[in-house]
Order: sequence, then structure tokens, then C-alpha cells
Amino acid sequence: MRSNYLPLPADLKWRRLVAVVIFGAILYGLRELAPVFICFIILVRALTLSADFIHDRTGMERRGGVASILLVVVAALAGSIFYGVHKLLPRVHEIRAEGHDFAEQLLDQPIVERLRHVAGSGDTGGGAAETVKAHALEALHYATAFAHLALYLLIGFLLSVIYLFERDEIDHWFRSLAPESVSGTMARWMGYVGDAVAITVKMQAVTALVNAVITFPLLFFLGLPHKALLFLLILVSGLLPVVGNFIAGAVLCVVAYETRGAWAVGVMLGVTFVLHKIESYYLTPRLAAQHVKLPGLILVLSLLAFEETFGLLGLFLSFPALYVATRIHREWSKEDDCLPSAGSTEGKTP
Repeated sequence: MRSNYLPLPADLKWRRLVAVVIFGAILYGLRELAPVFICFIILVRALTLSADFIHDRTGMERRGGVASILLVVVAALAGSIFYGVHKLLPRVHEIRAEGHDFAEQLLDQPIVERLRHVAGSGDTGGGAAETVKAHALEALHYATAFAHLALYLLIGFLLSVIYLFERDEIDHWFRSLAPESVSGTMARWMGYVGDAVAITVKMQAVTALVNAVITFPLLFFLGLPHKALLFLLILVSGLLPVVGNFIAGAVLCVVAYETRGAWAVGVMLGVTFVLHKIESYYLTPRLAAQHVKLPGLILVLSLLAFEETFGLLGLFLSFPALYVATRIHREWSKEDDCLPSAGSTEGKTP
């Protein structure tokens, strides 16, 4: 028996309007929890693929596969923490024993002198104290934001684990919801959002790999050190939508300046700018066209409109919004096809 929680209006136009309003209100009201939802979707899809792979190879039940993966991850994290603490403890004892000499050596570093100059420590008055206070407050702000993000990611991880262990029961409950009700419609449409996030992550992974492969020969051309680490930095930072390219570009500019000088920085800035435009207005629309059956021009115009409206964040929101809109439109088109045409009853007596 289907549950008909909060039925929508019977009239088709009003039902669609009310559903869109409620859906938009849900997305806007829960926008601060976007990191939780994104983490939840990524972990659920990744753990499901891994559990399916283990099931196909060994026949192990999927819940057992998920539990095995989580056990390996927890053991790896615990081993890494233990190894890091083991390596750090001797250094801590050394600093405690020779703290004064270590502090003097640290303060004599040229970069510390530059920071003093920037902070205005050479000026008279309380300029240095005020500068340090401002930087401390700013650092506290960023630390608080990072703590909130880490908490959201942890919540997303816990929700994904709970869902994977109770997936059958949750899916059965979703199937019991009436498709025309508010609860059924919102659950279905939020599923579209989850699909959009998963596809966006896949596209971002492809984009990160392309950026890393294109930039890697440039590292040899400029003769930069630690090429493998820089390649890994480009690859990992490229997984971050929009800002990842700029983060990698900033690090590469610093390394290029220290190694080759100002002209190498100009080269890196040019490459970063070109890669950003290629990613935003060529590669991303081409990848998106595989999932959203719209002309490439519409995809590019959507990117421009979302970037103009929401800034850099709009480049990330453009494809999910188009994907969800096309899925809803496809759903409505099927509803319209199922409706009897107006001319089918003409000439017939009741």
C-alpha cells in the first residue's frame, strides 16, 4: 500500500507549481548543509561500487563488503596517526629541551623578517600589536569555518554508513511513498540532485586529470623541482571545483618564481588562465552534454549566466541545476503523454 503523505493538488499545473516552490524552499533552507549532502553522495557511491566489486569477486554480502572497507580505512588512519605521533614525539622533546635556541633560529629566518616588515613591527606605536590581533581574529575565523566543514563531513560520513547498512529498509520505505505526494515527489527530486552531484564529481575527476597531464610537460620545460609532488598537487587540487585550478596555479607560481624568476611566473599565470577557460567553457560543457541532452551553446550560456549570478560558485552549480531541470522536465513530459488528448473524445457521446 502506498503512503500518500501530504498529497499535492489534483490540478496538474497547480501540482507542479507547488512542488517546484517546495523543492526550491528545501534547497534554499538546507544550503548550509550542502557539504554533508555532497560527502554523503560521494561516499555512498564510492562504497557501493567497492562493495559491488568485492561481491562480484568473492561473493561476500554487500554489507560485509562495506564493513571490510571501513575496517581497512580505519586501520590505515590509525596506523598513519600512530606513525606520525611516533615520528613527532622525538622532535617535541628536542624542542622542549632546546626551545630557546630553536626559537632564536626560527626568528632569524629571512621569511620571519619579511613578515615583521609586512606586519609593521618596525613602526612606532601599536601598529604591530593591532596587526597581530587582526591576523589572529582572521585565523580564528578560518579555523572555525574549517571546524564546521570538518564536522559536516563527519556527519556526511556517518549518514552514509548508516544508509549503506540500512539500505534495503530505506529503499523499501521510499518505494512505499505515493509518487504524486509531496514526500514522494521531493524524495524523487532529491534523488536527481544526488545523481547530479555524483556526475559532477566524475566530470571534475576527468577535468583534474586533463589539467594535470597538460601541465606536467610544462614542469619539465621550466625545470621546476619536485615534479612528482607538483603533479600530485595539480591532480588533487583539480578535484576541487573552480578554486582548485587557482590553488594549484598559486603554488606553481611561487615555485616558478623561486626557481626561474618573474618570467616563469608569467608563464604559469598564462597557463592557469587558459586552463581555467578550457575547463569552464569547453571541457565541462562537452562532458555535461553526455548527460544533459542540450545544445552546447545552451550549456555555455548557462555557465555564463550562473557565473554572472553566483560568481565562481555558479560554475559548479550550472550543471547540477540543468541536470535536475531536465530530469524534472522529462518526468513532466511523460505525464503529459499519459494524459488523454482533448480531441480523443470529440464526436463521442457519454
